[in-house]
Amino acid sequence: MLNGKTAVVTGSTSGIGLGIARALAEAGCNVMLNGFGEAKAIESERTQIEKEFKVQATFNPADLAKRMKSPK
Repeated sequence: MLNGKTAVVTGSTSGIGLGIARALAEAGCNVMLNGFGEAKAIESERTQIEKEFKVQATFNPADLAKRMKSPK
C-alpha cells in the first residue's frame, strides 16, 4: 500500500515516533528517522529497519524546533 512512498517521522529515534516509523516501514514505506540520541543506537535501529522490512531508512539529526535562516 505504501510501497515507493517516503515518510519523514520526527522524534523517531525512540518511543512512539520509532513505533510509527517501524509501522510505516512494515507497510512498505521508506522512512527518514529524525531525533536525538546516541549515534550508535540510532544507526543500529536504522539498519535493523532496512533489513527487517526491506525498505530504505535514513537518518537526519536536524533540530526541527529551530528555524533555519534563509540564504540571501
